Parts: sequence; structure tokens; C-alpha cells
Amino acid sequence: MENRNPSALALRPLDDTDITTWELPEGAIARFGQGIRLDVEFSPDARYLSVATKIGFWLYDMETLKPRALMGTERGMMNVATFSHDSRWIATGDQDGILKVWDTQNGQCVTRADWGGTEDRNVILHAHFSPDDQYLAASGFGHSAVYAWHTEPNTPIRDYKLEEPKLNDYRKEGAAYDKYFPIAFSPNSNLFAYVSAPETVTIANINTGEDIACLTGHTNPLHTLLFAPCGQYLASASLGTTVQVWDIQSESLIMTPKSCEGNRVRLAYAPDETLRVADIYEDKVEIWDASSDKKLDTFNTVGAPTSNVRFSIDGTKLVIASSNRKIQIWEEDTLATKSFFSGNRSAPFSVAFMQDNKTLISGHYGGSGKVFWNIKSRQVQQILPPEDKRRTARKCMTLSPDDQLLAIDVGDSGIQVWHIESEELVAELIAHEHGSYALSFSPTGEYIVSGARGEELYIWNVARWQKQHTLIGHTSSIESIAFHPDGKRFVTASRDGTALLWNIETGEQISPLPLPDTLEDVSLYRGEPEEIERVSKGGNLQWKEYQHIQSIVFSPCGNWIAGGLGTWIADGLNNEIRLWDTETLETRMIFLQPKGCIRPWALTFSPCGKYLVSGAWWTWGLDKAPIHLWEMATGELRHTFWGHASDVQDLAFTPDGELLASGSYDGTVLLWDMKTFMDPSAL
Repeated sequence: MENRNPSALALRPLDDTDITTWELPEGAIARFGQGIRLDVEFSPDARYLSVATKIGFWLYDMETLKPRALMGTERGMMNVATFSHDSRWIATGDQDGILKVWDTQNGQCVTRADWGGTEDRNVILHAHFSPDDQYLAASGFGHSAVYAWHTEPNTPIRDYKLEEPKLNDYRKEGAAYDKYFPIAFSPNSNLFAYVSAPETVTIANINTGEDIACLTGHTNPLHTLLFAPCGQYLASASLGTTVQVWDIQSESLIMTPKSCEGNRVRLAYAPDETLRVADIYEDKVEIWDASSDKKLDTFNTVGAPTSNVRFSIDGTKLVIASSNRKIQIWEEDTLATKSFFSGNRSAPFSVAFMQDNKTLISGHYGGSGKVFWNIKSRQVQQILPPEDKRRTARKCMTLSPDDQLLAIDVGDSGIQVWHIESEELVAELIAHEHGSYALSFSPTGEYIVSGARGEELYIWNVARWQKQHTLIGHTSSIESIAFHPDGKRFVTASRDGTALLWNIETGEQISPLPLPDTLEDVSLYRGEPEEIERVSKGGNLQWKEYQHIQSIVFSPCGNWIAGGLGTWIADGLNNEIRLWDTETLETRMIFLQPKGCIRPWALTFSPCGKYLVSGAWWTWGLDKAPIHLWEMATGELRHTFWGHASDVQDLAFTPDGELLASGSYDGTVLLWDMKTFMDPSAL
């Protein structure tokens, strides 16, 4: 293969720093967040770092610690992004079981191999080029394969599958484990090591397919394999952080097994061919020379390390990705580290705009907090709670009508209410035993309604910060709460399959929303004719006991209630949006979802009320999760946006209706320009 200088990588100009505009889907004008991080790895010369995420893979310049490229956004969901040894290619393995090779000079996918299947066990967890870059290997749960990818890109020349592997066989109680079924090539590219049983490594000759060694002395499942530069030895690490080195020919140990005390280890061979071990703890890393059992360095980490820890090929650098979104680099020549924020936040489960049309809030699970984005500058301007007061927060948040207060769920600690401008904690509402699932300020700002796991549902008086009513009616988790614009009524949806209308002042139940199995008037259905016929004849009734409304909203005028109905099981069935008349509570329309659309559980009306937007979950066979724009007058599907690599969690319009925000489980928020897709009179 022709060698190419790494400087030929398809990198963006140094002055192109607005990453919120890189590789956007059609119709989007900005992306906030860089996707949930799934792996990190150095380029062979350690000049670049690949960061595999749920939206694609990023290339970082190690000199500036800034992103220089984003590739693979057509699907994303990448578990690994690994360089070829000449840096010409990058191989990615994704959660759909697809192995791809990308040309780093133009960012194009040049080949792909599909493992097939629709189960989690078919995802690709490791990908490695052979040292001569002629072979490409991949592995997942119970499956390892080698491809001569230049000549046979879609069919493996060697395929190693286990018969019905059991997940528990590859776990060890109390031990941190990373990714199952590690693989490795020998330096001459002729040998391939793979896991053939929980505690067994098999070494095969790629050319002949013959097994030449079977290493069976491990006492725990394996998570790391590495050939020595001479090709005669294989180093391995097993759960419980035990490192062993084997003589391949004699199938015997050449070194006393080294027991490490951290949660996991990483291996590399240094330029002098000594084995280097990174022993990774919750708050520090120790670097060892395994041959002499000498500690080379110890340093504290900037956060709790995740499984994304990798050595450079020569073992002189180590990258550590932490749970607090920081990436830390250790360098042997200085025995020092440097760190930076990667921008890879947790999933934004909720989004909301402030009344000024200039600020977007994205509510994230865990330590990322609730992030305030300046829409014009596309920069983070504030995070609540402040970092020194942040607790593990759940997905819920609600903004007061005057934009002064933000209420958030902080798990078992209850609900916190923050004054946004001063960043002062105004109140703590302790009541829900298991934390809140849904929160909503009333339009008047007088009340907060909170719903939780179980049937707990409360009304809080904001003036006194006291519980005013305990509402009885639901028998399972409260999934969604929505107020009528007049602030006097609100509706709740529960996992128990019911939706109830309430009086805010008395706390009394007004009425349940009727959920007829089928509508007698078939003309009220909207969707594909064959789907209308199937549903109208009771095609979903076998799943009735599992169905529930996950999200529910009032129209701005208050005349409509919309609910997203579906199930956690039975993908492809029982997925619809129901529209009720607020006064009569009669079902006025049902939007049956297009083929391939499941769980339309993110809903919002446009401020004018003429449109309803729904966001769905991702399902097998799609590259992206759909967002649908429905016209209320006719029930017509006006447009479909394809942007997120995973489930759409929440949607929100700016008050002027010009922008739509969508938050996704892929770890990003997309801003959509709606002026092109809606009637100008609606803006």
C-alpha cells in the first residue's frame, strides 16, 4: 500500500472553529453538543486523536487540542474509530453491526461489511488494521472476523463465531469490564489472536486458517490482547486486572502474572520492547514497566475514568476520557498531563426556549446539568446547578413563565428550584421517594405539578413552597404533565395506560381522557391506507395492556390535547398520536405513523397552533430517527426531518416559531430553521 503523510488528512482550516455548523443535516442550522462519546484512540504518530461518538467520529489535533474534522455522520452510533498504520484509512464499528472504512483524505466511506442481525450482541466493539494494512479485523459479542478488505471488502476470509455465548460467562462480579472479545494482529500480519472461550485465547494463521496456539491459563474473562514487537509473545489482561505474557510456540507463561489493584488496565510495548501497563483507578493512573515490575509514574485523573483509555502505539502517551466530559493526555517525556473539555455531554432529555428567543436550555441527565445556550453566538453561557452544587440530576426540568426560575429533579434528593440570574437555590421540595419523572410550572406561575415513579402526583404552592394537594388516580409512573393555557386545568399521562384531566385549584380529577380501542368513524384516521385498515380492524389490540401515553401537550389555543401513544415492546405496533377536543374530550383525529416510525414520544405545537411536531425513536433499518411536521387543519404530514442518530427525546419551538429545537439520545440538540417548512402566516 502506498504510504501517505498524515498531513494529507481531510482537516478543516484552523480558522473554521464553529463546530456547531459542521456536517449538519438538511434543514438544520446548528448542532449543540458533540454526541455521546463511545471511544478514543491515537493516530499511529499520536498527532491526532479519534473520538467515536453517537453522531460520527471527530478528529482532534493533539497540538491544539481542538477538533479538526467530523466524519461518518450519515449514520453515527460508532463504538470505535481506529486508524490504519499509515493513517490513510479509519475503520469504524457501529452499534448496527456494520464495519466501515473511511478515506481520511476526503472523508468518504470506501467500503463496508454488514454483520446483520438486530440484537445488541451483533454490535461491533473492536476494529483493528493489520500492521501491513492489508487486513481488517472486527469483533463483537461471540464473533470475530478478518477481512482482506482491499480485495474482499464484504466477506470475511476468516470468521470465528461462538455457539450461543452467555453474557454472564464474560463478567466478573465486582470487577470493571470494558468490551468483550478483544482481538490482535501479530507484527508480521500473519497471526490473529481472538477469544474463543471466556478464559481462552486462540491464535490462528490468517493465510491457512490453522489454529497454532491455544492459551488456556487465564482465570477470568479477557479484555485486552497485544502481540510483542518480536511476534513471539502475546500479552493479555483479564478481568480483575491480571496481566500475563505468553510464549506462543510453547503456550506457556514467560512472566509471573502481574496483579494490578485498579479497576482496569491498558497495555502497550515501549520502543525498547518492554511491556508497559496502565493501572487505572477511580481517581488516578499508575504506569508500570511490567518486565521489571517498576512503577514509572503516578498521576491523578481529572475525573473518574471511563472505559475509554488508550495508549499510543509506542506507549509514550495515554489518553483518558473521564465521566465529567474531560479528556486527559499523559506524556512520558514530560511526566505531565494536560486536559480539555471534549463537549461530549450526556443525552439532552428536555429542551426549552426562554421568551427572548435568544436562549435555549437543554436538560441533561447526570453531571452535565441544565445548559443555557446563546443561540446567536452558539456558546454555553450558563450551567445550572453550578458545578460545586451539582448533584446527580435526572431528565426533568421546567421553566417558570417569567423565565426567572428553573425547577429540576435531582433524583432521590427531590426537586430543586433555582433563580436563574443569581444562580441561587430558592427552594428544595422533598416528597417523591424515587425522584420525579415529570415537572411543570403552571402558566400563571402559581403552582408546580410533579409526578414520579409509582403513582405519586403532587401540586406545590410556589408562594409558600409547600405541597398543596396529593392527587389520587394513577397507579403507575407519571410520564408527562401539561397545562391548559388558562392555567386552571392540566392533564397527566401515566405508564398505567391512562391520561387524566385535573383542576389545579382543588386538585380534583375532572375526567379521564377516553382511549377507545378503535374509532367507528374511519375518516378520523390519518396515515397510509393499509395502516388505517389494519388499526381500524383492531390490529393493535393484542398489545393494549402495554400501551400508554408517554407525552401529552395542549395546543396554544387550548382547543386540542395531543398525546403520543405507544409501547416499550412490540416495535412497529401501537404507534400513534391522538388528538382530543379539550371541551368534549372526544377523539378528533389519530395520526398513524409512517412505516419505520416507532414511539412518537416527543411532541410540541407550533406557537401559532397550526402545526404539531412529533419526534420518534430510532429503529432497525433506519439511518436516522424521524421528526414529523403535521398540519393540524388536515392532518397532513408536511415534512420529515432526518437528523438524529438515536431517539428523539424532546422538542421545543422558539416563542416566535422560527426555530425548532430537538434533543436526542445521541447527545446533541439540533436547531431547525422552520421558516422554509411552514406557512409564512404562521410565523
